[in-house]
Amino acid sequence: MARSGFFEDAGEGSLILDEIGDMPLQLQSKLLRVLENGEYYRLGETRVRQSKARIIAATNSDLAENVKEGKFRGDLYHRLSVLTIKVPPLNDRDDDKFLLLNHFQEFYAKMGTLFKLDEEAKQCWQYYSFPGNIRELRNIVIRLGAKYPNQLINKTQLEEELDSNLTSHSSSDDSEQAIMNQINKGEFALDEVLLERERRYINAAMKISEGNLSQAARLLGINRTTLYSKMQRLGKGGSNQ
Repeated sequence: MARSGFFEDAGEGSLILDEIGDMPLQLQSKLLRVLENGEYYRLGETRVRQSKARIIAATNSDLAENVKEGKFRGDLYHRLSVLTIKVPPLNDRDDDKFLLLNHFQEFYAKMGTLFKLDEEAKQCWQYYSFPGNIRELRNIVIRLGAKYPNQLINKTQLEEELDSNLTSHSSSDDSEQAIMNQINKGEFALDEVLLERERRYINAAMKISEGNLSQAARLLGINRTTLYSKMQRLGKGGSNQ
């Protein structure tokens, strides 16, 4: 018996396709057909149906690069990229870190995730880079709520739930002993640590200069071209000032 699928259930609404970059090439051709002329088939049925759903696709991949590597269809890429919205990483949106903290606490309130951060823990939360973006933040909120329901959480307790390779950057303790302790924990990646520190200094300079690239470069003691190149390598946009 034929069953309705997502396109039919969406009607004239919106259908969100998450991580579109991971879609197999065989399925990409079928999706392209729907996008081009709205045609699709129910599972187990041979009659052509029409879809009027609007497609919203999301990905963490560089689809243009995937097209060059033959991992993603060029025609589908151009069909999807009618309007592209680039969402900056959470590390570039400090204010959102606390908004999302409050949001997920309220969302999972029934699970007992209500807790508070003391002042030092708040600073740690603000300066942590959240390399896993919102998914990582959400999971940290759930863990903290499960371990410390209705409690005031200090910096040490918070850092236990964060990536050990990155939390040291939110601390002013850069002593030789602290560095030795971090390396001894294992799974230490120097390149990642240095890139994260470079990212933080660039973020700070850009905030101080209110996005003025030339002024930020002067603050960092490098020329504008070098700063622009570093920002491109780190996946950040910049002004042309």
